[in-house]
Amino acid sequence: MIFPKPQNAIFENSVYVLKCNYNCRNHNELFYMYKDGNSDINVINNPDMSKEEYLLTINSDGICVTSSCDEGKYRAFTSLFQLLKQGKEKVCCCEVHDKPQFERRAYMLDISRCRMPKPETVKKIIDFLSYLKYNEIQLYMEGECYKYSSYPKYTEDFDCLDCNDIKELDKYCRERYIDFVPNQNSFGHLTPWLKHEEFRPLALGNENTNSGTINPLIDESLDFIDNVYSSLLPHFSSEYVNVGLDEAYGLGKFQMEEYCRVHGKAAAFMQWLQKLDNLTKSKYNKKVMFWSDMIYGDEEVYHMIPKDSVVLEWGYELIQSQRMAEHCIKYRDAGLNFYVCPSCNTHLSFTGRADVTTFNIRTAAEVGLKYGAKGIMITDWGCEEGHPHFGVWSAVPCALAGQYGWNVGKEQDGESFKADFIRNAERFTDEALFGGKNISRLMYRMANYYLLEPERVHVGSMCGQLFKTPISNSRFNHLYDLKDSGDVFYFDNVTAYVKKVITDIEAVDFDKQLKREILLNSRCVILSSELCKLRIGEKFSKNKINELIELCDEIKNEYYKLWCIRNYEKGSENFMNQLSLRRTELEELLQNDV
Repeated sequence: MIFPKPQNAIFENSVYVLKCNYNCRNHNELFYMYKDGNSDINVINNPDMSKEEYLLTINSDGICVTSSCDEGKYRAFTSLFQLLKQGKEKVCCCEVHDKPQFERRAYMLDISRCRMPKPETVKKIIDFLSYLKYNEIQLYMEGECYKYSSYPKYTEDFDCLDCNDIKELDKYCRERYIDFVPNQNSFGHLTPWLKHEEFRPLALGNENTNSGTINPLIDESLDFIDNVYSSLLPHFSSEYVNVGLDEAYGLGKFQMEEYCRVHGKAAAFMQWLQKLDNLTKSKYNKKVMFWSDMIYGDEEVYHMIPKDSVVLEWGYELIQSQRMAEHCIKYRDAGLNFYVCPSCNTHLSFTGRADVTTFNIRTAAEVGLKYGAKGIMITDWGCEEGHPHFGVWSAVPCALAGQYGWNVGKEQDGESFKADFIRNAERFTDEALFGGKNISRLMYRMANYYLLEPERVHVGSMCGQLFKTPISNSRFNHLYDLKDSGDVFYFDNVTAYVKKVITDIEAVDFDKQLKREILLNSRCVILSSELCKLRIGEKFSKNKINELIELCDEIKNEYYKLWCIRNYEKGSENFMNQLSLRRTELEELLQNDV
């Protein structure tokens, strides 16, 4: 009846008949209208309660909300809103004594890889997160996704977020008791900057290779990072900044090779971290968060990690999820603050991979709780494939992570897979987004299409990974060759399966835009599945090739329209260019009389 499921709740068969008519549109409106109480609601302060703890009591005398501060009261009114929605003139009697198991419950959205949401889109995300009792959000940035005042020329030709948007979103978050944390990568993943002539001297690399990693050994690099920070950090009220530092593949190579041979890669990394920590503290009054992957296996330098920083332990695949425990034990033993960071797993698959996602979230939450994580943050990434997946696919993963962030429940027993958590997350999402229609279960089925593919692949599906490669190429990096994966039988099954789920979705009447987004990404899977059959060597008729060309055109036209509703136009061309390339290749097959 309340989601996320409370820590302690007793519901009775009796009801309280309301004296007032509550027509509030959402929980936020209910809170600000009635936070001081009314004829139905009595509000009590208990200073002995923790910040987000609350007691919600409903009996024949009315509704009573007890908390120590407005933040706890806000969580109580969020629960109350759900109960009020379930009855028009009455509400179920209950006693709910509740508080979160993780101090920080965060969501991170990648806005650097093509898809840059408009402020109104971010606000809708914030509203959804707030309803799930999240208290932190981050927008991941690399470069050219925000109007950096220090380097305006690189974004002068297109629209994206600016400092006024950040200030507005920061205020919007504060009103919902969410901490808006700046997230600016500051070591690796800086290709958007380092590709420019002005910044190439800062890159680790040579005339043939740009590693995307900045050279931490020169003063000019810190000056550059400071200029980037000065454009961004002052507009956030948060006491934290996520400085990134993940996948710095240039570390120990090129200009750093000799230095790291003498001092060690881990020490070099820590020295850069300490420089950033000193900068953010002294100039911006913020503590650092950073991704953990560059310090795996280097426990001897953990003493160099700033004690008030936050280590972000991430891992999205099954094996990475299982390795979280050994890392978290080491952070705990070193006395470090850390988050566990699972993923929506929507990137490089068009729809996500539902069973991987549910396993990943559950494992991260249970490991984090067991070993003392300060927080849990679900990440929502785009990738260089153009970020074709629409945000609707992240809704159920966010709902599920909201449940685990608030209340992890009993540890997985090896049998249940905590199916009740998954189903309740789906029901919540159906109510919040789909007008009560059972769409989330259909999306779950769609997001497991990849199980019919001939092989499992890292971070994505075969259809998602291969779409960006030429039809003539059957190989994916060094990992597999489609021609070694069997015949077209598997992709025939993928296509038939996806078409069946599409038919089921089309039969339901719900939000038109969300429906279009779901169906578009599903048709992307069909197109890529059929192209995989060509890669294996199946010969298509001219009629079949023409059908695929028409599908390319339909997807491209619909994709652009839907993209521009929620996002800035810039970035939409990346995936559409891939569609155009695949279309051209199909036309060439026609000309070659295949």
